[in-house]
Amino acid sequence: MKRGSQGGFGLIESIFIVVIAVAVVFAIYHFGWASREPAGETALNTHLVNVQKATDLYLFDSNGRYPTIDGKLPEAGQTKLIFWDASFSYGGKKVVFYPDYLKMKPKYWNHGVWHIDSKGIVSVDVNPEDY
Repeated sequence: MKRGSQGGFGLIESIFIVVIAVAVVFAIYHFGWASREPAGETALNTHLVNVQKATDLYLFDSNGRYPTIDGKLPEAGQTKLIFWDASFSYGGKKVVFYPDYLKMKPKYWNHGVWHIDSKGIVSVDVNPEDY
């Protein structure tokens, strides 16, 4: 029997098109959206880096003082809150941790969650998904 001339795709071509479409959707998801971290986590990491850099600069400029209430690091295994108003005098001028080293306070700066440990490492006690 001879089939009539019908337009369209055969079974093999249709399966091939579906496989290609699925591969494209998978590639977009896997390499695009799925590999990106959530916005809150990105903001948290950015703020952690900024506060750590500001802490390191403050330490250098203040001749060994940290932005804590007493200017010192805590004992090993402990943490201290970051004191955003920490200051020292330089050339007769008062220099303050915020705003002289940090141009913007990070989120939750006034919630008691930003700490510095005995090695001078800054941390924050917030779930990245909530940031």
